[in-house]
Order: sequence, then structure tokens, then C-alpha cells
Amino acid sequence: MKSTFFKLTAISIKSAFVGSLLIMASCQPAETEQQAEESSTPETETAVTSAATEKRPAPEFFVVPEEMLKKRVWICEDGQSDIFHVQHDCPVLVQCKGRGSFRNLLITRAIEDYDRYNCQVCSKDLDIIFDQDAVRVLN
Repeated sequence: MKSTFFKLTAISIKSAFVGSLLIMASCQPAETEQQAEESSTPETETAVTSAATEKRPAPEFFVVPEEMLKKRVWICEDGQSDIFHVQHDCPVLVQCKGRGSFRNLLITRAIEDYDRYNCQVCSKDLDIIFDQDAVRVLN
């Protein structure tokens, strides 16, 4: 008798749990078509905005200091980006996710072969590479 009582109690507890899950699921607000269109609009606007921006021409002048010749940088190959990043988790580089592929290469190759400039978020201190008027010490 006790065994039957415990079996019925276990079944009723499981039934109550499943019932409460069903009730919670039915209380969730359904997304209407208008809400779905509104949420997708910003994505299309950013795609149009990013497509409207053109890549800058290749850097005409750059001097990479000797101690930085082996420095590796990150680039986004998406057909639109024209900057390199020093940090792999740079917020600008992270935006590339889903739009292109990431590459890690030497800084000189990023500038010479991929026509890249430095990122103003993670590598602003490298502006001197492209400054024609900077005073440099020659060895």
C-alpha cells in the first residue's frame, strides 16, 4: 500500500511540474510580425551604412620601427575594412564576426599587402608609422 502511495505521489509531483512548465511557456508574450520587422531594421541599416563607406586608398608613406618589424596584428577580411588591430578583442575587430574572416599577420605585411591603417581604438599610439613629418632617429 505504501509503495502505491509513493508511486502516485511521484506521478502527481511530475504532473504538477510539467503543468507548471506549460503554464509558464504559455504566459510568454508572442512576438508579432511588426515587432520582428522593427528588430530587423537596425541590422539592415547598419549593413547599408557599412556598404556605403569606401576603403581608403593604400598608405603612400609609412615607416615601421625596427623593433616592431616582428609585431603581429589582426585584420578583418570583409572587403570593407582598411585597418589593422593590435588587440584580438578590440571592439571594432569583434564587429567583423559574421561579416568576414580574421587574419593574424606581420604589421609590415598588413600595410604593404593589405593596405591597412592602424585602428584608432586599440592602436592609436601607432599613428607615428604614417606620419611623414615625425622626427625619427636613424641608426
